Amino acid sequence: MFSTHFIKQTFTTAAQPVVLKQGSKRRRLWELASHVHCPVIGVCLPMAVLRRLAVKAAPEMARLDDYALHSAAVQMGRSRNRLAESIQDELDQRHATIVKALRRLPDRVSLEAAWQEAVAAGEIAGALWATLTHPACDPILAEVISQQMHMIQHQAGASLRLDIAHYRALQEENAALARSLATAQQRCERQSQEKAGELEQLQAQLIRTRSEVISRDTELGALREELEALRAAVPDQAARRRLEHQLMYQEERNARLCLENARLRKELDAALSAPAPGVALASTSVLPDEGAPEASLEGHRILCVGGRENVVVVYRKLIEQAGGQFLHHDGGVEDRFGQLDSALGAADLVICQTGCISHNAYWRVKDHCKRTGKRCAFVENPSAAGLARGLRCLLSDALVESQDEVQTAVSGSAMTAGMQQT
Repeated sequence: MFSTHFIKQTFTTAAQPVVLKQGSKRRRLWELASHVHCPVIGVCLPMAVLRRLAVKAAPEMARLDDYALHSAAVQMGRSRNRLAESIQDELDQRHATIVKALRRLPDRVSLEAAWQEAVAAGEIAGALWATLTHPACDPILAEVISQQMHMIQHQAGASLRLDIAHYRALQEENAALARSLATAQQRCERQSQEKAGELEQLQAQLIRTRSEVISRDTELGALREELEALRAAVPDQAARRRLEHQLMYQEERNARLCLENARLRKELDAALSAPAPGVALASTSVLPDEGAPEASLEGHRILCVGGRENVVVVYRKLIEQAGGQFLHHDGGVEDRFGQLDSALGAADLVICQTGCISHNAYWRVKDHCKRTGKRCAFVENPSAAGLARGLRCLLSDALVESQDEVQTAVSGSAMTAGMQQT
């Protein structure tokens, strides 16, 4: 370790201790009172910077510890030398802002107020250097500042111990938080891996689903092409279907007419063998005034043209309860007119709801019945009673026609027998 004698030999002092003087020029480091060099160098200049400046000025000082280096710098700062000038320049550059701000203060009172304000704000380093070197700083203010710095250093030492204890507590808390953070990171990493696996599974499932959809679309396209090919190979398929239905209706009507013809032949034979000329047909009894038909409509197809949906349901129930087969056409509201001709051809009796059909449908029904001689009843008000009256009229006409046919057959048979006897 270097001694004081070595330091004095290395840096030659140029003059006696400097006497403070009042003027307009800022003081230099070696012009300050000797008791302020210690706080100025210790507070205003970091230790690392002081070591760099000292080693640059005298390489031999690199082997000094922090305390010996500080002591040597304090002693050498009392006179002008290479190290003192380096420290002076470094302090002026480091605290140039506050030095420039305090330079505008005109007197000691304002300078002391600025110093006290800096102490309250905790900005001591720059304010200490700028205040002690200010031209308005007299020995009394320098002594006050030195005393305050002495107490501040004591308080700083006490607070340093508290800060160290607090720092250690913070280190322990930081270690606990670091462990918790590591655990949370591991948990997050594990969850991230699980979610990544689930995402891969969902993506694979999505790919499979897309491939299935593509295959189904391809199959659907092939089926559509096949259907179009079949339609092209069998033209007028819809018309053929309608003709098949019409043929079915005609075959059923032919069978029904055959049965009716056989029944009439039997009745005719019975009439020929009976003593009385009149014959009553039970199957064509007249309907009552109101309600469902009492006579059997077995083997008869009754077509109802027009009528509201709720009334059509009642019509169907009444006719089917009497044993007849109910057919319906709405008169061109939704059903096509082409189906009306087929239905008229398949029906035995026709009930036309004149108030619920179009004029075209009305004239078609009337023309068809007139051409074919088919019995038809026109009903203005759609109701169950109207249907019963229409059926009663139709069955009455059928009864009269049957009796006339039987009477004619009986008369013809009698005339033939008389001619044979003659």
